[in-house]
Amino acid sequence: MVKAAALYIVIIVSILVAMISVSLLTVAFYYRLGQQKKLRFERLHYNITSGMNLLLSKNYIASDTLNRLDVYGEGKDSLELGKTKWGVFDLNTVKAFEQTDTLKQSFLTGSLFEDQSALYLADEDRPLSLSGSTQIIGNGELPKSGLKQAYVDGKGYEGKELIKGKIKDSSRALPALDQPIIDSLSRWFIHKEGLPIPAGDSVNNSFFEPLKVYHLKGGKGRLDNKILKGHLVLISDSILSIGRDVQLQDIQVFAPAILIEEGFKGTCQLFARDSIIIGKHSVLGYPSFAAVLKPEKGTSQSKIKLGEGSRFYGTLLSYEKERSELQTLISIDKNCLVKGEVYATGYIKFEKPVRVQGKVYAKRFIMQTPATLYENYLIDISLDRKSLSRYYLSSFLIKANQTTPQILKWLN
Repeated sequence: MVKAAALYIVIIVSILVAMISVSLLTVAFYYRLGQQKKLRFERLHYNITSGMNLLLSKNYIASDTLNRLDVYGEGKDSLELGKTKWGVFDLNTVKAFEQTDTLKQSFLTGSLFEDQSALYLADEDRPLSLSGSTQIIGNGELPKSGLKQAYVDGKGYEGKELIKGKIKDSSRALPALDQPIIDSLSRWFIHKEGLPIPAGDSVNNSFFEPLKVYHLKGGKGRLDNKILKGHLVLISDSILSIGRDVQLQDIQVFAPAILIEEGFKGTCQLFARDSIIIGKHSVLGYPSFAAVLKPEKGTSQSKIKLGEGSRFYGTLLSYEKERSELQTLISIDKNCLVKGEVYATGYIKFEKPVRVQGKVYAKRFIMQTPATLYENYLIDISLDRKSLSRYYLSSFLIKANQTTPQILKWLN
């Protein structure tokens, strides 16, 4: 005869067995879900890589529309690709999604900078004179009249060789720029739409969100205590003053003239018609771009001025379509460092000493001393192509530099 207590034991054991069985089934279920999710994300990572490779191919043309692809034609793996112009660079976005899982990435692309020249000086039938501690490290594209040593204020050239690199002849014109890019940038100066900047101190717009355009109208061309980041374009109808406490990251700025206060730090693309003045001891990080685009029939001298002791990582550029009497000017004050490129369709004015790690393109140089103004003289100037990082990428604006796109900067 079975005791009553045995029944309780059987029931308890049965419950325990059932609980263990349910637990094992639950663990197996969630393990399977986790494995499926892991496999989906591995597949999404692979698809993201495939999408990025498509965007990086030279034949993938930038447009204002998104391109949606079914990767394997099975209705499961989808890619959404976007490639548009972002100033002088390309903005790329890629999304990979399957069911409710999504991975996305955005990045800027630029061109490999394979040019080993430190200097391109247009041939205007006059030599380039070197004096003091000037150094040209890298190849040179120079007038047929070449280089020569010169005495300035009783001081001669200190080096043993005039250039540490090969020399080849330049032409009368500078390397061509991409005119469609110039035209697309110029259209922003006549753009009339846009919202006022929000009252708060920070605006951060993801590059996966639609473009936000802010327009400063009338006499409101002043920025203070603002943080502007991401997929933003800022337009001003009048001279735009940017305070040192303003933070700009990855945005584009358009104004007739831009004045940046001393000590400013940021990374952005600046475009003006008349002038860009960057205050002393400012730092514009890589990849920054500053350009004055002189309008046709402009009557003033469009110029960029980089203030004393400033650091600029990227490209300084002045442009005019037809040579005028008041040619464009890029003025770089003493103790400045530029890592990248300086391109002037007119003059480049140096105030010694200055260092450029990269390449300089100019029609003519100007050096100002307390006593005299010298043309096509370099005095205590260092032009060093070999010190530029091998990871530096150029913009797509200079046509000679247009190569297969490479990732310039990861965004959000």
